[in-house]
Amino acid sequence: MAKKIMFLNTIPNKIISLKKNEEIVIVSLITKGWAGTRRLVINAKGYGSKCTCIFFILGSENSAFDAKIKAVHQAPKTQIKAHIRAALADRSSCNIEGLWSIEKKACGADTYFSHHTLLLSQDASAKTSPFLEINTDDVKAGHAASVGKIDEDALFYLLSRGLSETQARAMLVQGFFEIELATIADEKVKNDVREAVCKFISRPHQ
Repeated sequence: MAKKIMFLNTIPNKIISLKKNEEIVIVSLITKGWAGTRRLVINAKGYGSKCTCIFFILGSENSAFDAKIKAVHQAPKTQIKAHIRAALADRSSCNIEGLWSIEKKACGADTYFSHHTLLLSQDASAKTSPFLEINTDDVKAGHAASVGKIDEDALFYLLSRGLSETQARAMLVQGFFEIELATIADEKVKNDVREAVCKFISRPHQ
């Protein structure tokens, strides 16, 4: 079954059910927040089905990004992975909960959840809550999460090489997103994200 690629501007508020050997890739460039909590559920019901989510979040002003993502492995040899990168400025906030569940019959499952946030102002805030529920053996499962500011040592290094502070910070923010961009094959999508990041960095923030 051919791979299906979806390009979105949000975290979808929906239930996705995967059939046997079905493969879906969801790439989202998210610049506008929303009210309330979005709920994305991914059910890997069919043998060998796969879903990869790559979400880029750029928060400014009072934008809020609140979502609960649930991934359920119901069949053997399934794969569900989510990679979320957020840069938050002004008074924006991001709250992502990831619940990854592997049912008893889903042997050979491969699952992963990561959410990394870069805070660009004193008033920005983020919370990440990853959970793993594993009910069988012979699986690969992991999660990673971090919330932090720009690395001062890296910033100092770039300043010592003659870059202005604005240029140095822009380079570090771009590098933060490049880690996930490197996994995307579509060059147009890569360039669209890079352009959005450049515009985001160049705007004045409070």
